[in-house]
Amino acid sequence: MSHIKKYIIKEATRKRCQIIPVSQEILKEFRSISLELYHLMYEADAIDFCVYIRISDEIVKFIKPNELSKELLAQVWNAIQKPNSDVEVCVRNRDIPRFQRLIDRIRKQKINALLEKDPSLDPQALHVFADLSSASQMIVRGGINENLARKVTAAASYMVSNLMNNDVAMGTLSRMIYIDPTLYDHSASVAMFSVIMATRQLEKKLSQKDAVVLAQCGLYHDTGKSCVPSCILNKPSSFTPSEYKVMQTHTILGHKELMAAIEVGAPIDPLVARVAVEHHERFNGHGYPYGRRGRAEHDSNNGIHLYTRIVSIADAYSALLMKRVYKPALEPQEAIRLMSKNAEKDFDAEIFRTFVTGCEKSLHKVTVQRKAS
Repeated sequence: MSHIKKYIIKEATRKRCQIIPVSQEILKEFRSISLELYHLMYEADAIDFCVYIRISDEIVKFIKPNELSKELLAQVWNAIQKPNSDVEVCVRNRDIPRFQRLIDRIRKQKINALLEKDPSLDPQALHVFADLSSASQMIVRGGINENLARKVTAAASYMVSNLMNNDVAMGTLSRMIYIDPTLYDHSASVAMFSVIMATRQLEKKLSQKDAVVLAQCGLYHDTGKSCVPSCILNKPSSFTPSEYKVMQTHTILGHKELMAAIEVGAPIDPLVARVAVEHHERFNGHGYPYGRRGRAEHDSNNGIHLYTRIVSIADAYSALLMKRVYKPALEPQEAIRLMSKNAEKDFDAEIFRTFVTGCEKSLHKVTVQRKAS
């Protein structure tokens, strides 16, 4: 792992803010916030909770409700962006519901603004996505239990029942991510793209019941990332080889966390845990963590499950659409072109072919509607 640099807290900040020494007990009182969700706070007019920054072995109470400003938000953002510094944004556990209500409200406002700007986008698909994103963020925060699993299942069921007959959902979601990257939610996008593939595009389409399980596979596929150190997970630049090895462990860690939750009664299908560990396996065997290859239907011991083969395509497509500090957001057609270069090695050819055809048709319908509106 790269050397972690000590981020120095300015003296003015120490005078202005409460500083809390870190201990294991203190850490249990806080939850880290993803960079994507934190950035949405720039749209907030007010907050009813405090924003903290954990800097190495200290937690700084940095923004109080009556102090919210773009300047303070930017100071936090700049601190997070420092390479190899052990810094993360936190909210107290008791304030997570307040934080989530704020993010949900901002996301809905931005979606409504997007629909006004581009009326060719499908409102049903975007509002389903907003609901699914709330479920996705519960998983990202970690600590899977029976109550969380039931909420995720309900969100997955709602999404499936509202998208089974939607021809423009994939095109709408693809355009949304490109037009407004701040609305991006990777696991929610993967779940939606996976379900659309399985219910609209495959020759042998999944039933609604099976599609709900697949949706959960998409939502939970990156569960293990909650166990990866934040200095790696939130790194604004590309990984070093040692950091990449740490990041790769999220597949095994996710499987372990999901199986532990299942064993104590969380209503999660074991296939969800299998997809979590397999979603970076590649069709020709060059993926990780186990180097599985081909179809599980042909080789039950070393093959890759159908749901994983679907999710891996959705995962790659969604990631390419996303803007990062070290890479630009790609337009949907460019993402498809890039995926096609190594498709024979990476993906099940039959599924990939139907994905490309279905995605291009959906994008075309959205384009036609945009020109007509």
